[in-house]
Amino acid sequence: TEDEKAQEEKLKDMTKDLCEVVKETLGEKVEKVVVSTRVVKSPCVIVTGEFGWSANMERIMKAQALRDTSTMGYMAAKKHLEINPDHSIVESLRKKAEADKN
Repeated sequence: TEDEKAQEEKLKDMTKDLCEVVKETLGEKVEKVVVSTRVVKSPCVIVTGEFGWSANMERIMKAQALRDTSTMGYMAAKKHLEINPDHSIVESLRKKAEADKN
């Protein structure tokens, strides 16, 4: 509904600075940091991108004895960090990020 969309936009605006700080801190380990509405109990979750290997496939390929290391770089999927803006940990991190900014 319209109210849910407005609430979601408000949460994205509130946590925009935190997302930038986390992305800057993690650097190349994650492709992007976004606010998620599907995370309910956890403070955050790492998901694999749409393309490339799944996390389980990466784990299997890393465990192979005769693996070809040249394929690991481009087949490894980019990770996305989804944060839960309603979680207390994320809320305290957001406040600290705003305090550091000011």
